[in-house]
Parts: sequence; C-alpha cells; structure tokens
Amino acid sequence: MAAGIGVGVAVLLLAASVPTARQHRDARIHGRIDVNLDDRVVPASRRTVLVSDIDTVFRGIAIRGRLVEPEGPDAPLPPGLDRFPRPGEMVVSPALGRLLAQPGNGLLRARLDHPVAGEVDDSGLLGPGEYVFFLGGEHMESGVAGARRLDHFGKVYADKPLAPDLVLLTVVGIVVLLTPVAVFIAAATRFGGEHRDRRLAALRLIGADRGMTAGIAAGEALVSSLIGVVVGAALFAVGRRFVDLVDVQGLSVFARDLTPEPSLAAVVAVAVPCLSLVSAHLAMNKVVAEPLGVVRRSVGAKRRLWWRVVLPLFGLLLLWTSVRDASQVRSTAGVVALVAGMLALLVGVTAVVPWLLDRFTERAGGAGPLSWQLAVRRLRSHSEASTRSVNGIVVAVAGAIALQTLFTGMAHSHTGDHPSTARGPAPDTRVGVVRLVGADSEKPYASLLARTAGVTRAVGFAELQVSEVPYGVPQTVRIADCAVLRLLASVPTCANGDAFVVAPGIGSTDDTTEWEAGTRMRMGTSGPDWRVPRITATARARAGNPQGVFPETMLLATPGAAGATATAHATHAVSLEYRTSREDVHDRIRTAAVRLNPQFQVEFPEDRKEDTALSDIRRALLAGVAVVLLLIAASMLIGAVEQLRDQQRVMAMLVAVGARRRTLNGSVLWQTALPVAIGMLVAGLVGTALGGTLLHLMGRTAVFDWIGMLAMAAIGAGAVLLVTALTLPTVRQVTRVEGIRHE
Repeated sequence: MAAGIGVGVAVLLLAASVPTARQHRDARIHGRIDVNLDDRVVPASRRTVLVSDIDTVFRGIAIRGRLVEPEGPDAPLPPGLDRFPRPGEMVVSPALGRLLAQPGNGLLRARLDHPVAGEVDDSGLLGPGEYVFFLGGEHMESGVAGARRLDHFGKVYADKPLAPDLVLLTVVGIVVLLTPVAVFIAAATRFGGEHRDRRLAALRLIGADRGMTAGIAAGEALVSSLIGVVVGAALFAVGRRFVDLVDVQGLSVFARDLTPEPSLAAVVAVAVPCLSLVSAHLAMNKVVAEPLGVVRRSVGAKRRLWWRVVLPLFGLLLLWTSVRDASQVRSTAGVVALVAGMLALLVGVTAVVPWLLDRFTERAGGAGPLSWQLAVRRLRSHSEASTRSVNGIVVAVAGAIALQTLFTGMAHSHTGDHPSTARGPAPDTRVGVVRLVGADSEKPYASLLARTAGVTRAVGFAELQVSEVPYGVPQTVRIADCAVLRLLASVPTCANGDAFVVAPGIGSTDDTTEWEAGTRMRMGTSGPDWRVPRITATARARAGNPQGVFPETMLLATPGAAGATATAHATHAVSLEYRTSREDVHDRIRTAAVRLNPQFQVEFPEDRKEDTALSDIRRALLAGVAVVLLLIAASMLIGAVEQLRDQQRVMAMLVAVGARRRTLNGSVLWQTALPVAIGMLVAGLVGTALGGTLLHLMGRTAVFDWIGMLAMAAIGAGAVLLVTALTLPTVRQVTRVEGIRHE
C-alpha cells in the first residue's frame, strides 16, 4: 500500500510544482524579449545592440536563433550570454550542441557552419532541451533585413487572458490528469486486501468485534497512507534530479523549477490519508469478517446495470445543460459545472467496467484452452480485484481520447487551409517561399536556390505589404517583370507600367481585400504612403504556377507601375517548386537559403500553422498524459504482483499436480488482458462522447482522430504486455512446491 500510494503522491507533488515551473518559465520568457514593444525610437549609442531573428527548423525541430552586433562596449547582453560572440562565431545551447554533434545531421552542421565560442546559460533558456544559438554579426543596420536596435532586453507585461476555448481545454486537462491519480490511490488502499481480510477473520476468532476490526482496517490504511506520503516525497525528490533528461515534444523543465507550492503540497499531505480512509471504509462495507473465514457479500450476487449508468449519463446531461458555451468557463459556476460533469462521467466508467467484465466471463467460460479457462474462472470469482487496477488506465485513456478529440477539433479551426487548384503536374510537387527583408534584389538568389537538390523551379520577385490609410486590411503586392508575372498568372498582354489583379484560390472565403486605382496606402506598418496604380486587367492564377495558391486577391505589378519607393521597401522573395519525394528536401532548401544569407526566412505554405497558446497547452497536457500512463502502468504491475501472491497456494498446487508453467503464464496474461480490452472499449466510447460534447460547447464540429485513438488503445495493449513480462519472475517464484505449505 505504501509503495502504491507513494507513486501516486509523487505524481501529485509533480502536479503541485506546475505553478512554480510556469512562473519561472514566464519570467525567463519576459527576460529575453528582444522586441521594442513600446514603439519608441532608440538612437544608436554605446549602450545599444542590433538584433535580428534567424530562427530555423531542422526535421521538425524548432531552433531559436538571433544575429547580434553590439554598437558599443556597454551594449546589453542577451540573457544566457556572458559576452558577445565575435562576427561569424556562435554561442549554442547545450541541447543544440548535442544535436550538431550527432551523426546524420550534416545538413544542420552545414547550415550552422560557424565556430562555436561558448554555451548559452540556463538563464537564456526556457528548458534544458531548448535549441538556441546566437550568431555574431557585423555591418548590420537598424530597419534593414529585420534588424532592430535595443537598449535593454526584457519586458514585464500583464499576461493576456486565454481565449475561452483554451481555458476550457486547460480545465479539461487538469481533470483528465488528476482523476486517474485519485482512482489509483483509492485502488492502492486495497492492495493486499485478501490478506488483510484473512487477518481480520483471525482477529474475530480470538474475540474482536466488528467495530474493532473496522478500526484496525482503518488504522492500517492510515498508517500505510502516511508512510506512502513520505515515500512519495522521497520518490519526487529523487526523480526531479533526472527531469533535465526528459523532453516531451520539445517541452523540458529545469529540475530547480519543480518546487511544489507549499499550499498545494499541504493539500496533498492531508487529502491522500483522507482518501485512503474513505476507500478503506467503503471496502469494509462489502466484507464480513467472521471467525471461520471471510464472507464476501458480492459473491454470488449479480451486479445490476441501471445504477452504474446513472452517474456517467448524469455527467453528460450536466455538461449539455449547465454549460451553454465556452465563454461560461470564465465564471466559477461554469468551472464547477464543467468539473462536476467530467468527474461524474469519468468516475462512472469505473462502475460500468466490472459489470461488463461479469457479463463477458459468464458467457466466455467452459471452452477454450486451459489457460483461458483458468483466467476466466479467476476473473469470475475475483473480478473486483481485477478491475481495481484497470480502472485507472480506463479513466486515463478515456480522458486522453477526449483531449485528442479536443486537439483535433481545435486545430482544424486554428489553421487556415487554402487548397490550391494549381499544384503543378507532379503529384509530389509542393511550393515553398524564401523571403529576405531588404535584400539586394539584384543578386541572383533564384538561380542559386534552383540548384538545390529536389528543387524543380525557382522564381524571384519582390513582395510588399500595404494597408489602406488609416486602418485598412493588410494587402499584398507582388512586383516583378513581365516574364515572371506570366508565370504567376494568365495576363493578356504585359508591358512595364502594367498592374493586374488576381483573384484568390478556392477556400479563401475570408478574403476582404479591395483594389482601386488611386487609393492611398501605407507601406508596412509605419512606412511611406503609396498609391494603387492603374489596374490594367483582371487575371487568373496560371495552372502550375510556382506560387501554388493565392490566398487573397493580390496585385501583381511591374516595377514601372509599383514605383522605385515600393520596390526599395519590398521584401525579396523566391518561390520554389520542389519534390517531396526527395529526402530531407525541406532541410536542404533551408540550408541553401541560410548559406546565401543567415537572415533568409523560409516558409512552406502547405505546412499547417498552429496557434502558439494551443501548442503550449497541448505539449504540457501530453507530457502530463505520459506521466499518468506511466503511473497507471506501475499500478497495474503492483496489482498484478499482489494478485499473484494471493494465488500462491493455488498456483503451487496446480504445478504440483502437473500444470505447465506456460499454461499459468498464459492465464496471467489473459487475466490482465481481458479487463484491459473491455476497459479500452469503454474508454473509447466515453472519450469520444466527452470530446464531442466539449467541442459542441465550443460551437465546433466534432472531428475524430481515429489513428490517435488506436494509438491510445495500443498504449493500453503495450501496458498489458509489459506488465505480464515483468510479472513472470513472480509467477516462477509463487509456483514453487514450497508454496503449498500453509500455517
């Protein structure tokens, strides 16, 4: 009991450390902000530094990069640096240093082909696994190629309130992660239950009454839970030393950040013994300890279904009626209704699984191999012990499927997919865009990038963002000569001085751009004014054009129509066609662009863009799900070992009369697999129902990720195989002939 409760307490202390870890992480985020958020003009001085973003991506791994050049001896250092790197040198985070050193990462080494002059300190990192580098620059100019001048790093500002749907997702995640832990701790209180019941029967034999045996059982539960709290604190203290080595989808935490909030730690220390006492009391109500043995009231009594489905149905009804939309979760009443509904639904699952297991074993016995018959007979006579260790994984998987459904539905609404009608002749052809603000448009970037392996065509043009004065919608102007414009659109005739409007592709229903000759526009956010030139004609996107898709009504202009000022303020861009069948083609393009200029920004429009806040919450919750599933695997192992110890005499006798150990091993596998299989079925139904209901509250259409759900079920099956493999040594131990001896 102490071991099982200790594992649960360690997880609860980890959850109690989340507020502290988030506070420290937010402080580091604020401390390394390198953007002038108040829009004040910073003049050049000996106390200023020039900074430019040179972020990159390598095989899906985001790498934060900054090009820095101090303008004087007193220039502020970015957090994590003790000195500025010299021009051409770079300082890397420990994780990035390890990534660069790994074999097979030659493309990344070619991209970041600079001598390493040091490591980024922890103060400049969000976590030990973050990939960060600072590159020393020279001849940088403020306002050119994305460079900006700063006189300090860091900015303290109030956090923006989360959107209602993200608040709902956070509340759901907390309930989903903590409910299985509570179920596990309640189950751990019943570890060794059969031994305890036999001891209580012996006490009745020597004169103890029912009240005394109930008090002894409560005392055992209380002492075990108190020892479990101490064990859990020790496990947490040891485990946090190794947390620097853990990375879940890019999310990592420093060990020193995992410090439980004192108030939450106190709640854990009090709540766990109370939960153990309540669980022990409820368990004793089902057992009568008599002088001649233990009589279980549940034996022979048929479980009824009606009251077992009332609780989950009540939870669904509460969610449908009490919370009308996601905005209500900002209120206390809305949060209480949401939590109560989810708890009723998830906890109700633990009452349905035993009934289903009973019905299944009633109809499945009497046939099949001997290992199957032994397992079914054991499950029929001790189904409560079998489902007790499974309830935690059922609740965890149901919650994980609900979260997966939420993520899928929300990701569809947070991404803008604009399918193209002009992809090119080859089915594996895609389009990428390489941009460099303020680059020298005379350099042959397009021809140089066209030599990259996998690139089939490269077209260079200038791109300008304009908006109607004073507060208009940002619109895009592409500036190129007639030869390039003919590649982008079907223009009737073209001469220098012409301009064409191109309609958006299919799926761009949110387009609100308007083009009218003579309209006064502003270049960028604070650039000079610009007038829309005379529109020569309206054109259509050309099939197979290297742009791929026009997400909005766009203006294509020749240099004569746009004017010299517009061309000077435009971003130099190269649109690339490439074949996805080429290995590492994305990274090859990024490497080629960075080698031409470290400030090139590479975009692949077909990649789905995810909301940053949603991505952060998703990573945190997935990390929590991983921890909870490890906890449940541990609980299943402890429960399986405990059941084997209870069956020691029976299994030893079976071996003594000729049963093969392989048969008993198969029996153990079936005893673990059957409850899990039934539980996974229930978890899938409840998880999809809960996820669909929560998406309905947010006004979203339910989109189910069946592959993700199968992955969750596979994790459950993997847990069964792992637990069975780990119990085999115990099976060999309990089947020795010495196990027949009994006193």
